[in-house]
Amino acid sequence: MQKSYHYNIYSLYLIKLSKWLMLIMPIVALFYNENGLNDFAIFSLQAIYSFSVALLEIPSGYMADVIGRRKTLILGSILGFLGYLFYSLSSSFSGFILAEITLGLGGSLISGADSAMLYDSLAAMRRRHQYLQFEGRITSLGNFAETGAAICGGLIAAFLSYRAVYISQTIIASLAIPAAFFLLEPPRQSMQSHPGIHHIWTVCKDSIFYNKKLSSTIFVSAITGIATLSMA
Repeated sequence: MQKSYHYNIYSLYLIKLSKWLMLIMPIVALFYNENGLNDFAIFSLQAIYSFSVALLEIPSGYMADVIGRRKTLILGSILGFLGYLFYSLSSSFSGFILAEITLGLGGSLISGADSAMLYDSLAAMRRRHQYLQFEGRITSLGNFAETGAAICGGLIAAFLSYRAVYISQTIIASLAIPAAFFLLEPPRQSMQSHPGIHHIWTVCKDSIFYNKKLSSTIFVSAITGIATLSMA
């Protein structure tokens, strides 16, 4: 059984690759302009995406604890695929809004659940001490994928079209779905409290106001995330 959990790591590699192999990054603004969007509409779409991720980040993480990491990653992978599919088929601002909200929800479901799945899988194999090692490898893979995607996306746009880049991105996003289905849910400690809005509020309050070490970590992570995303 321990050997089976080892394959979770390879599935998580593929999920990370499908998430960060962002072919659209070099041409996203050009694609919007080609479909008649002005600067205000473009920045509005990015704001809608960021708001949807921020709004759903905590509930989606809580969802992973309640229904399981595997189911959450499957749902997030499907929504990520649908988001780019909506982009591939849309040419209007309203269609792009639907795509961004879907991508935001899918991204928030995967964010955190993938790290939790990795940790639980290693714990089931009695290799918990290697968590940072594997987390670093997966993060490094995502960074290299993002760099290579910029080149590939530009080449696809140059030889085919901007929309072809989004179609290619949809195909890449679809790879996360079978990878998520191949995941094996590792055993973990069951929740002692009943799931619900009140429990979510209690967890948030304790994390932000009472647990000083955790709140400091959350604050630093938020500042770092805002800084890097602003540059992007």
